[in-house]
Amino acid sequence: MRVLLKLTRGRSRVVELGTATAWTAITFALDDRRRRVVTYDVIEREEAKRYLDLVGPDVRERIELVVAPGCTGPRGQQPVDLLYIDSSHTREHTIAEVRAWQPYLRSGAPILFDDYTHPDYPGVREAIEELGLEGELRGKLFIHRHTNTVGA
Repeated sequence: MRVLLKLTRGRSRVVELGTATAWTAITFALDDRRRRVVTYDVIEREEAKRYLDLVGPDVRERIELVVAPGCTGPRGQQPVDLLYIDSSHTREHTIAEVRAWQPYLRSGAPILFDDYTHPDYPGVREAIEELGLEGELRGKLFIHRHTNTVGA
């Protein structure tokens, strides 16, 4: 989490693909009062709602839960400062998610791929290789910096 928070520093619009319990989304919102977090999951999870009930309304109102696959892309046209992918971990889905979000990423916005080194999730590494993305490894995260000019 320390690595994630360091990478989100100064970024006001963060998108997470793979909400699960919403711990990460909540932590992102708690870390910066100006930050808005949009988090996608294919399943509406009661755990996420319960954890959101534990934080104040000022935090909850800055987190948007979207029940949809991450590959459906954004619900609005606002540029994204950071994309965190921790969803299905399959090659096909990861590729589709990156392609759906690339047009909305600010230039230099990091795309963080969780579980890059996890032996149970080879699809993450396969997707990055197929997309030809360059980046760096920090722990189990692969970090690619996007280079388009949307919202720059």
